[in-house]
Formats: sequence, C-alpha cells, structure tokens
Amino acid sequence: KAFFGDNEWYFFSQRHRKFPNGSRPNRGAGSGFWKATGTDKTIVANGRKVGTKKALVFYVGKPPNGSKTNWIMHEYRLLDDNGRLPQKKATPC
Repeated sequence: KAFFGDNEWYFFSQRHRKFPNGSRPNRGAGSGFWKATGTDKTIVANGRKVGTKKALVFYVGKPPNGSKTNWIMHEYRLLDDNGRLPQKKATPC
C-alpha cells in the first residue's frame, strides 16, 4: 500500500530475507538495490525508545558494482512490547 504527498511517498512492505535461515533483508529492487547507509537512529516518544530509522540509498545495477543514485528511502521499524525489533512485520518506508 502507498500513500503520497507533494515530495514524499510512504510504502508499507513486508521484509523478506535474503537467505531463508539468515537475518539479512533482501533489498533487491527491479533494476537495482537499496543499500543501508550510516547507523540506525533511535526513535523516542515520551522518553521511551519506540523504534528505529534507517537511511537507504538506491543503486542501479548489481551489488557490489552498482551506480549510486540520488534516491533516498528511510525505513522505520517499531519495537515490539519487549523492546526488540520484530523480524516479520510490515515496515513503513
């Protein structure tokens, strides 16, 4: 599902794993891939950690030799009730 404004689009998508028994997400997308950059940022509400924000940049081609584009996506993940990042929930980007 997608929502959009003037310069921003919001998508909700399932995180798929690159390997069935691994934890790495599959970030392949059509003619390229999304690459995580920097460190995860903590999201705090009412003094409590509620999630994380990750910046991703789109590259055209196949890793590791893709060409960087000016497309940026922010992935948001909510923590579960135990303060952990769930692995199989939908992620807004």
